[in-house]
Amino acid sequence: MAKRFVDPFFPNRPVDDPARFAGRITQVDEAVDSLFQIANRNPRHTIITGDRGIGKSSLLFQIRRVAQGDNRLPQRLGIDTGVEAFDFVCASHDAAPDQDVGILASGLLRDLQSTVRNFLDKFTLELNLGGVVNVGQKTPADTSIVDIVHGFCGQVENTFRGIEKQNKTGLLFFIDEVDRLPLDCGIATFFKLVTEKLARDGWTKTGFVCAGITGAVQDMENEHASIFRVFRDILIPRLEPGEIEQILNDGFKNVSCTYEPDVIRRTIELCAGFPEPVHIIGSEMVSVDSDGCIDIADFENAKLKVINEVRRNKLQGMLQQAGAGRYQQILNAMATYDKNYVPLHHISSKLNLEQNQFSVNMGDLIKKNVVSRVKRGVYTFVDPLLREYIRTFGPINYDS
Repeated sequence: MAKRFVDPFFPNRPVDDPARFAGRITQVDEAVDSLFQIANRNPRHTIITGDRGIGKSSLLFQIRRVAQGDNRLPQRLGIDTGVEAFDFVCASHDAAPDQDVGILASGLLRDLQSTVRNFLDKFTLELNLGGVVNVGQKTPADTSIVDIVHGFCGQVENTFRGIEKQNKTGLLFFIDEVDRLPLDCGIATFFKLVTEKLARDGWTKTGFVCAGITGAVQDMENEHASIFRVFRDILIPRLEPGEIEQILNDGFKNVSCTYEPDVIRRTIELCAGFPEPVHIIGSEMVSVDSDGCIDIADFENAKLKVINEVRRNKLQGMLQQAGAGRYQQILNAMATYDKNYVPLHHISSKLNLEQNQFSVNMGDLIKKNVVSRVKRGVYTFVDPLLREYIRTFGPINYDS
């Protein structure tokens, strides 16, 4: 039996170790600057955006670490924090489609109360915002967002008054997957009114740090046109080849494995710049290796294991979600292309159709989060492993 080891990769969770967080220097620097501005009473609210699986939650996690005084990441990346160490009070909330602004506000306050009680035992907030909302339940239809805003800001004020002797840097609210909230729940209006009231009332050491898919701010703009003035958008691009190599090199080194250079090249080609498949393939390559040297055979075996076992249910689910008929034909055509970024003319050629004859289908596949548009006339799979799955098992034939 092979010797057991601690997996050096993070296939199923955000990267929590600052020493293992790869690249993103520009994005980390922008986020640290936002913290510095808030600490100096110049609130700069931030939203981290990017494709699903691109590493938004990992960056959000690292920003919180820095906000609470952990300087390992900025020091490793050579980023000046502007202070010896931040000491923000932080509260977090994970958004979901069945929530509204009342649930969001009370959820943030619940976590804030729990955090403050770590150093002030008897600290208490009005989680129901003075009776405006029922904690953990949908907000009554006749409840005004203005009432929620006033209740929330009142509890922020109570927090600052309660911790004024603790010499804290300020107060930060972290919200992950903010794009999952229904747009008609008034989230954009909530952010706009809360940030304006806090600034007007002098509580300028308060900030929001959110994460959502690319276009989250633009979607919120449909509800409140001024939302662009609230958030600084930090876009996370796909990983550069050097960043992927760093992730793999650090992981292999952590378990004392060497590797063939072609392993890096093939992983870069497979993963299309997404961190999640890099970690999944890296984890399985270490798992299947038997001689301490990761070679192409290990790469191929790991890829097959991921497609056949580790991610099979998820990939099959994505394929089913795409729909029948022409949707399956489009995905099959995309899988035949030899690169990750597929030009529309290739799909058109394979289908023997004019582009306008399947443009609606492409739009539907984007809405279903199966493919994404890289630029005009160029598309890619949201999960690059789906291409390998289709190549292995083929599209779904609903007739059979």
